[in-house]
Amino acid sequence: MAQSRGATAAGWETRILAQLEQRELRVATVAKVIQSYSRLAGKVGEFASHSRDAEARSREMQGEHERLLESYERNGGGSGGGGGGSSGGSTRGMSLAQQRIADLERDIEAMKEERTVLYRTQGTNAQRLLDLSDKMRETDERLRQQELEIMDSHEALRRSNSKIDDLRAALKEKDGTVQILQDEMSALQLEIVQIEDRCRKLQAENDDLVKRWLQKMNSEAEKVNEVTQELELIKRKSEALSPRMGPAVFEDDQFFAVHSPPAGANAIHGASLVPRSAVGKIDARMEEVHSIAISGSGALLAVGGQSTTVKVFDAETGESVFSLSGCLKAVNHVEISTDSTLLLAASSDHTARIWKLDTGRHWKSLTGHIGSVMVAKFNHDASRVFTYSQDRTIKVWDTQRGLCVKTLFTVSSCHDFALLDSAGARIATAHVDNSVRVWDTASGKRLREASVHKEQVMSVWASCTGSRILTNSYDGTLKLVDASTLDVVAVMSAPGYRPSRNWARASLSPDGRFAMAGSIDGRLFVWDVNSGDLVRTLDIHKSAVCDALWHPTGMRVYSAEKSRYILILH
Repeated sequence: MAQSRGATAAGWETRILAQLEQRELRVATVAKVIQSYSRLAGKVGEFASHSRDAEARSREMQGEHERLLESYERNGGGSGGGGGGSSGGSTRGMSLAQQRIADLERDIEAMKEERTVLYRTQGTNAQRLLDLSDKMRETDERLRQQELEIMDSHEALRRSNSKIDDLRAALKEKDGTVQILQDEMSALQLEIVQIEDRCRKLQAENDDLVKRWLQKMNSEAEKVNEVTQELELIKRKSEALSPRMGPAVFEDDQFFAVHSPPAGANAIHGASLVPRSAVGKIDARMEEVHSIAISGSGALLAVGGQSTTVKVFDAETGESVFSLSGCLKAVNHVEISTDSTLLLAASSDHTARIWKLDTGRHWKSLTGHIGSVMVAKFNHDASRVFTYSQDRTIKVWDTQRGLCVKTLFTVSSCHDFALLDSAGARIATAHVDNSVRVWDTASGKRLREASVHKEQVMSVWASCTGSRILTNSYDGTLKLVDASTLDVVAVMSAPGYRPSRNWARASLSPDGRFAMAGSIDGRLFVWDVNSGDLVRTLDIHKSAVCDALWHPTGMRVYSAEKSRYILILH
């Protein structure tokens, strides 16, 4: 910076010196002209003096000539011979005088001509002097302006130097502040190391406490098992006494006993039932329900919604088992692993979280999306987790490490996706542009694409073999699609069926014979997949149905309405 300032100063000094040299050259030229003019004026004065002298002498000679003539006239007329000698002398004197006068007149004429030339030259030089004077004034004005500019430049340079000095002082002060901060950071790092040591010690203590707590819980569980065995014995004795008493169900949020329905009351198709009526109700105790999931064993029911906690209920009795916390915003989707050991939740806080169902403790947080996570699913052995976010990406995660191993860009926004095989090598996605797409998760490439519906596709559900896909659309139709070609196999619709735009998942029965979906008016519709005919309509909910699932045995159905309740249907 100092070198640049020095170079700048040298530059303007050089320019000023060059301008001064040019001014001196112009002044010297004008001075020469003035000297020449002065010499010329001096010569003109001398010639004028000589001319005056010559004119004076001429006048004197003329006077003398006149006097001589007068004398000659006086003397010439009176004297004859005696004055011959003086007369001759006078005549010679007059001749000489006349010649002298003629010479002087010639000199006077020559001097007048020379004076005329000198006057003309003086006028020309005077005009040149005036022009040079004007140029001098203009040059002086420019030099004055340049001097003012130089003074301004000096002032600006002074201010710049002052500003540079201030900046240097500020930089020096900041360097001191940085040094202080570095010292503080070193102290904080040392403190962090100490805190980490304390955390490790506390973690070890916590692990020990958890181990002791688990041992205590196991002992209490053994006691509970003993009590349960006694209750089972009492129950069997009670059933032996009352063989016609049926299972316990809910009504108005309370349990009550009902008689078993008579044989043939439910229409049984293969291994799955078509639901006939609600026999129980579970209160999720949250503002809105978004998703439900049933464990592979059919023992647990998970519920996610507007609350930041995931509720887990006993699927048989409806009793609360866990209330899993950890999410910072609403839960959009829940999933239970096939072996019923892990629970997965997709949240609007851009994160998917995993809990262990044996302890109810939070295990993993999968972070990496930059939008709300809308769907999250396990593959068959729960070694991989698949998540979709509003950032239009599907991420594949290593469950044990909690790390993202692959990211797929879905082109357009999705509502749902389904795994087409147990490993999750292929997935089908439901899009807002009315299309269904099939992806290879290993390469991230799109394998197939088809515009299946007239409006956006709300959900996709894969059959047990992964060969068929059930789609649900806002156009009011469900379609069974061949997963290998994306050709439509069957179309299902019903009068009055209109799914909710935000939450409208359809599902297949475990044996793949029936399709089920809920409407925005609270009705539940069941279709025969092979024929596409509507089998049953149940008007059982008070608000829009957001999710409906079959029990893994196909003997029971769980249907969730948006306003907090889940109905159990037989």
